[in-house]
Amino acid sequence: MRFLLAYRFLKSKDNTGFINIISKISVIGIVLGITVLITVMSVMNGFERQLRNKILGFTSHVTLHGDNLNSDAALVKFDKMIDEGKIVAYSYYHEEECLLISESQTTSAIFRAVNPKLENKVNIISENIIFGNYDTITSGKAIIIGSVLANKLMVSIGDKIDFVSKDDVKLGKKLTNSYIIGAIYDVGLYEYNEAYAFINLNTLKSFPNINVTKTRIKIQNPLDSFAFARNFNKVNKGIYARDWTSSHKSLFTAISNEKRVMFVILVLIIAVASFNIVSSLLMLVKNKEKEISILKSLGASKNYVTTIFMIQGIALGAVGIILGIIFGILLSNNVNEVISFFESLFNVSLIPPEIYHLSEIPSLVLPSDIRFVAIFSSFIIFLSSLYPARRAANIKPAKILRGIN
Repeated sequence: MRFLLAYRFLKSKDNTGFINIISKISVIGIVLGITVLITVMSVMNGFERQLRNKILGFTSHVTLHGDNLNSDAALVKFDKMIDEGKIVAYSYYHEEECLLISESQTTSAIFRAVNPKLENKVNIISENIIFGNYDTITSGKAIIIGSVLANKLMVSIGDKIDFVSKDDVKLGKKLTNSYIIGAIYDVGLYEYNEAYAFINLNTLKSFPNINVTKTRIKIQNPLDSFAFARNFNKVNKGIYARDWTSSHKSLFTAISNEKRVMFVILVLIIAVASFNIVSSLLMLVKNKEKEISILKSLGASKNYVTTIFMIQGIALGAVGIILGIIFGILLSNNVNEVISFFESLFNVSLIPPEIYHLSEIPSLVLPSDIRFVAIFSSFIIFLSSLYPARRAANIKPAKILRGIN
């Protein structure tokens, strides 16, 4: 009966056109707010996932620190961990600051001396070569550098560069490390394209007794890296494991905080739309004072009247939430098509690939986000409907029926 009365009040012919317009505007506002909120959260999820994949592709899930990690004993241990399914791959390396010197320019960088075959299993460098060939590093004195580093040095494939390591500077050695550029990579992250150069560990003849102190570990699920590092440190002495969540904690904390701030800002759109529900229900209550008074005269309680108008507010909100979720998911899954449409319509490039290193906008719709948006929006709408409903319940039938205002 309450649902029927709520429907009759809401769809009554006695309602003014203004009340109907405000009701429709409130629903449209909720639809737009939820659509934008889901789309923005999905795009931010996509960017976070892509950034995490790029970072983990270039750095490592877990980094081991110790002495002589390329020794036979260490390699046997790592191979056993692969056989047991604890890790997917590993790659030991030597890393050091250096100066790179071309014929016309000099710049600082970090060189990594690696085993090319092992490194290829844990790194995305070979997948992001834009000039040259990754395999050149497996034989001969070839070096692979980032695109930003190549621009700074003004070099291209086949050019020669020298590097002076930190130890060379301390010892005052002459330049003995010369390499030919075999490949140039671009992983889509400026700081990596600018900082790192890769060489074959076997070509470091000037370091006959080099101590390899780092090993990259790749595991099946990067999110399990913290647990892996903790368990590894418990059972191994002389080798310390550090996971990526520790080394990049500040970056992903900043991204998480940005998502929270963006959520709060966009929730204001839903809050503004809910104010329209308050306005439309208050006008509806004013328009239906006589009907409410008759109901109360027939014995309807305050809770009964409150429920009628709560149902109306919640029904309007539910329509907005359902449509907002549907349109939000559709827009999130087709955001690139929408951007392409506006780019062709206005003949502009909204997201230039050469600047953002993106061929398309990443989007990831998470069910947990949908649930959270639906629950939070329902809570706001419930609160917005409560005041007008209580206002209707407090109408005094005697005054209204006697025509006393």
